[in-house]
Amino acid sequence: MTSTPERRCHPRFTAWLPLRLKVVGGLVEPDPAPLVTQNLSKTGLCFPSPQRIEPGQSIEVEVTLLGAGPGGKNMYVSGTGHIVRAESAKGPGWYRLAAAFDESPSGDEPDWQTIVAALAKKS
Repeated sequence: MTSTPERRCHPRFTAWLPLRLKVVGGLVEPDPAPLVTQNLSKTGLCFPSPQRIEPGQSIEVEVTLLGAGPGGKNMYVSGTGHIVRAESAKGPGWYRLAAAFDESPSGDEPDWQTIVAALAKKS
């Protein structure tokens, strides 16, 4: 039995966080279905979806950190990127998608570093 060395540059955290797929291939999703993350890192995430999105396709997602904002309010973190892997999931009609992020939000907006830091504290 051989093992494959880890190729990821950043640790992944298993986290089931609410996710909205806001834009796919430049087209705004009119009524995005509620989804959840499976895992995420500083530079990407993996999530199940009923919609297959081809590798290379651009996306914009929004992840919710429940109660993590000021005064216990929800914090919303958006990111743009592209799909790097799409494979069939266990459930029929579902896909497991992996995405890499292109860049972090600018200014004072929370970014993926915020999510990863929060998850690292819990582990």
